[in-house]
Amino acid sequence: MRSVFRDGEGHLRNGWKALGFLVVTAVLMGLMMWLQSLLPLVLKQVVQPPFVAFLAVLLVSLDFLYLERQPLTSLGMSLDRRAARHVGAGVLGGMVLVGLVAVCGWAAGGYHLERAGNPQVTAVVKAAWLMLGVALFEETLFHGYLFQRVIRGLGTRWAQVVLSLIFCLAHPFNTQMDVPTRIVAMLTTFLAGWMLGLCYLRTRHLALPVGVHMGWNWFLGVMGFGVSGNESRGWWTPVFHGRPEWVSGGAYGLEASIFSAVVLALAIIGLTRWKGSATRDGHLQPEDPSLASNA
Repeated sequence: MRSVFRDGEGHLRNGWKALGFLVVTAVLMGLMMWLQSLLPLVLKQVVQPPFVAFLAVLLVSLDFLYLERQPLTSLGMSLDRRAARHVGAGVLGGMVLVGLVAVCGWAAGGYHLERAGNPQVTAVVKAAWLMLGVALFEETLFHGYLFQRVIRGLGTRWAQVVLSLIFCLAHPFNTQMDVPTRIVAMLTTFLAGWMLGLCYLRTRHLALPVGVHMGWNWFLGVMGFGVSGNESRGWWTPVFHGRPEWVSGGAYGLEASIFSAVVLALAIIGLTRWKGSATRDGHLQPEDPSLASNA
């Protein structure tokens, strides 16, 4: 039994830590979501579900780190100039990536964009706030404590596989979608999880994946495409030309377009070749040996 629950040094195995983290997070998140539903409407508009979910994940992360006597910065979370630069670069990078997908879909005759009637600046700003909450929640959940303990237990490559699969399966895929479209959407979401994992691995900070995640989702909404199947209203509206959905993405959004898979695959290749900028105490860290062989 000792070998099942504890390693040779007597520490609880990372698999049990990861499982416990998921269970406690699910319980606390459910409780906090219920409390959020009781708030007045005015407060609900500010304290939106993604931020409540992020707070739940953050609190559980802090508790588990306290038990291990580790600081929050060990997860790659801090408020400093480096983090701000990475968030900004990530937002821009996410917008460029999804912009490339949009251009490819347009060039393939999948759709054209028309200016939305009476576009609202406030709606776009609110969408940015919402997508920031989504990015903070999902990156802290999928590439924070959980991801890092799975890396310790299984190694980088298998951690990427496991967490990218979980990231994929955590997204809803409408069963009414055509099978090829659903396959492309699932592949794209898996690749997105892998890319975001690499963003963390190459910087050892959650700022870059948060920025990329936010920039991708927000710019999708600005262009009027669905975001993981959720309808959005931005400054433009896509008009589809009847091409197969796996070309244009259809109602699901560009994440169901084969061009998303291609662009994300290229981004993964680029991140894999990039040596990274992980620093500790202001000095460049040597790359994790497992990264070189397992990323």
